[in-house]
Amino acid sequence: MTGTGNGHEQEGAFRSVAGRFATGVAVATAVGPDGPVGMTVNSFTTVSLSPRMLLVCLRRDCRLLGAVRRTGRFAVTVLADDQRAEAAWFASRGRPSGADGFTGVTYDAERATGCPRLTDGVAYFGCEAVSADPAGDHAVLIGAVRSAGLLRPTPPLLFVDGHYARVAAPAEAQVAR
Repeated sequence: MTGTGNGHEQEGAFRSVAGRFATGVAVATAVGPDGPVGMTVNSFTTVSLSPRMLLVCLRRDCRLLGAVRRTGRFAVTVLADDQRAEAAWFASRGRPSGADGFTGVTYDAERATGCPRLTDGVAYFGCEAVSADPAGDHAVLIGAVRSAGLLRPTPPLLFVDGHYARVAAPAEAQVAR
């Protein structure tokens, strides 16, 4: 990836190189004017333990970012490795808006924010938005964590090299050595 080729080739090459870093998969949510809003994210990380903060990167033109800017609140649910369908659903740009976009997904209102929490995930965070700073075609959304908890004792869903992956069970990990 040296800078030769057109912008689309460089973007594809960058995506391929960045894809070698395994990430967890989560769904970020908020409440918009038409009801719940959510999207799959893999640019998610904790920022600080004291105070408790995390960040999520969102497309600057997405409905979710608009909803967070309007309400100042959002939630993040870390998906379980049996939630590939939910990850794909919330990543789909053709998904309906509002409550129709959550049809068939089990969720409730996260207690600190009122934002949707996918109850079949493995963990969740309820956040108050601190900032949303532009970063290229995305915004880096920083949230102060107001609540957090575990949902199910199931391995999380991972994403690497353009596909979903599983956490190796302890016996599998020892065989791989």
